[in-house]
Amino acid sequence: MGGYGSEDLKSCLERYSRASWEIVPLLFAEAERTERATPRKRRRVREEGRVPVSRELNMAVTFLIFAIALKTFGSQGILHIAQDVNTFLSFPSFEKAEDLSGVLGYFKDVLLMLGGLMSLTMATGVLVGAIQTRFLFAPKTLKPDLNRINPVEGFKRLFSLRSVVELLKAVMKVGVISIIVYQVLKDRWYEMALLSEMDVEDAFLNLWDVASEVFLKSGIALLALAVFDYIYQRWDYEKSIRMTKQEVKDELKEVEGNPEVKRRQRQMMYDILRRRMMEEVPKADVVITNPTHFAVALKYNPDTMNAPTVVAKGVDHLALKIIEIAKENGVAIVRNPSLARTLYYRVEIGEEIPTEFYKIVAEILVYVYTRKGVRI
Repeated sequence: MGGYGSEDLKSCLERYSRASWEIVPLLFAEAERTERATPRKRRRVREEGRVPVSRELNMAVTFLIFAIALKTFGSQGILHIAQDVNTFLSFPSFEKAEDLSGVLGYFKDVLLMLGGLMSLTMATGVLVGAIQTRFLFAPKTLKPDLNRINPVEGFKRLFSLRSVVELLKAVMKVGVISIIVYQVLKDRWYEMALLSEMDVEDAFLNLWDVASEVFLKSGIALLALAVFDYIYQRWDYEKSIRMTKQEVKDELKEVEGNPEVKRRQRQMMYDILRRRMMEEVPKADVVITNPTHFAVALKYNPDTMNAPTVVAKGVDHLALKIIEIAKENGVAIVRNPSLARTLYYRVEIGEEIPTEFYKIVAEILVYVYTRKGVRI
């Protein structure tokens, strides 16, 4: 007996252990963030300043606009620079301060061009960032956050998937730009070798042509990489704001209210309406019944009503309650199953009866008034 009991206990423990390990994954699966973020959570995280933004796209568009501007308007600026350099080099010495200030005045065109390019670049960067965030202004992001200087959190970010992705992007950018520079210099190496034999203006123009080609091709390549980065940022953002099933349920309760509370509220409203309806039954002129399944109470005042109005109606136990109150208060009860059923389904409480029932209801009211001795 003892051996059998031990074996039975052992098998029970094994089954319990297997069942426990089968339940554990289910518990963890329930806590996984598998649900798309609700509109309410999206608004909340947006107010916190969390929006999908690709810094690579910002940098690529800015770089490309800068390259296009240089390619389009840079040649004239380069000619001015070359002329200023020639003038600068032609001065034998700068013995007087006036000589130096006069030479520096030649470079005002260069300064204006650089200032214009810098302004265009900054404006482009601000505009691209604003478009990505849909012109978001989030004051909450200005509040100090100790997690940003927390060394533990910083260590986690350092070895996170995002850090690995950022490292790969940096390597790709360096690699792509290096390949572009190598290809451009390789194709135009002969021109570069002859720079020493050219005059200053031609040398500057050739250097500028090579540099603008490198800038433009690099900008296009960076823009292609930025498109993929933007797609990744959108995916990573959607993943980061996912919700668990329980969070969705909790939010639904917050937005629409607890189902139990709503059920109790509906029950309370039903009880209030039912009580008011029962208070109208003693004021009715007649109750038309099925006789037990349906009951409809009608009231008619020719001075204030265009037609008889339904003041109460019910089915089954509520119909019996209406009939009981009618008997207690001396309200006439008329049995007409088809009329009672039709009025119950077609006319709501407080509504007048349709015109097709005028004749039959008038006959019933005449019968009721005659029995009461009321002159019509």
